[in-house]
Amino acid sequence: AAPADASERRVEAAAVLAASLQPTGTTLSETAVATPVPRLLRHVLREYQHVGLHWLATMYARGLNGILADEMGLGKTVQTIALLAHLALERGDWGPHLVVAPTSVVLNWEMEFKKWCPAFKILTYYGTIKERKMKRVGWTKANSFHVCITSYKLVVQDHQSFRRKRWKYLILDEAQNIKNFKSQRWQMLLNFQTERRLLLTGTPLQNSLLELWSLMHFLMPDVFASHSEFREWFSEVAGIADGSNRYNEALVRRLHEVLRPFLLRRLKQDVERQMPRKYEHVLLCRLSKRQRFLYDDFMSRAKTKESLASGHLLSVINVLMQLRKVCNHPDLFEPRPVSSPLQLPGLRLVVPALALLGGPAARAELA
Repeated sequence: AAPADASERRVEAAAVLAASLQPTGTTLSETAVATPVPRLLRHVLREYQHVGLHWLATMYARGLNGILADEMGLGKTVQTIALLAHLALERGDWGPHLVVAPTSVVLNWEMEFKKWCPAFKILTYYGTIKERKMKRVGWTKANSFHVCITSYKLVVQDHQSFRRKRWKYLILDEAQNIKNFKSQRWQMLLNFQTERRLLLTGTPLQNSLLELWSLMHFLMPDVFASHSEFREWFSEVAGIADGSNRYNEALVRRLHEVLRPFLLRRLKQDVERQMPRKYEHVLLCRLSKRQRFLYDDFMSRAKTKESLASGHLLSVINVLMQLRKVCNHPDLFEPRPVSSPLQLPGLRLVVPALALLGGPAARAELA
């Protein structure tokens, strides 16, 4: 039990320190904020975002990693950019940093960096094998780039190249992608050479000991040195960590208590007064003549009437899907070729036979 006791003491000591850094509110009047907004930022942070920046900066100063788990839409990307700008200005630490995100938001990260902090040199790592190889040319030189943005898929495919480089911050967007410590992705990312780690997620933590430990070990590999220590600490529920169906609320609650100090989560309802006012405009679009014709023609078909009369759920849904195609764009329902009055037929070159009998034209090469 000695290793388990030592592990528990390490975790509790780190949790106490992290708990002392938790903000007491979402506004500057409720929370003492000593971290200035970096001058590199081109736009203004909302108060709760400034509070988030201060929390990230103090966690960094105390040598702790954390999870920024604000609800979707509250600006986790912006707060992360603000943290990197703070490190650049206040500590002279310009990276390189590595941001790993789902493929669908990689370009969004690039645009946000260019919008909020154009002073950073951004390397957006994507493309074919040949294109990615070209992007890696010279990237070992100092200041060749400050932030590299790539996807989970490519970071696994090219993990050998990423492992050889030393990173200041490893930032994982949609951190639920590493919830399984047995996965190849989790193990590869864990072995990257990085000084600090930051996890971003808009999804609340699940009541799974396996997922919670995976996040905790990724954040604090020195604290949770091995899965065996975890099993000794929670020896009576080792089967849960291995995926069995047994469940123990008390131990899940205990893990939440340990992890909560390392996590900052605000909901929209908590900061709604700081959010810009929402305006809703409803625009009604009438069907075009062609759309109306296709709509009425489809509804008058015998097969359509049979589908609706059958009352079968899938048949009715299929009818609605066809009508939606008509309303979105008639070509989705019934494609038609696009013709343009500016499109000209191809030219045909006709050379008189006399021109071929002699003179300069006799030596001309005709296609």
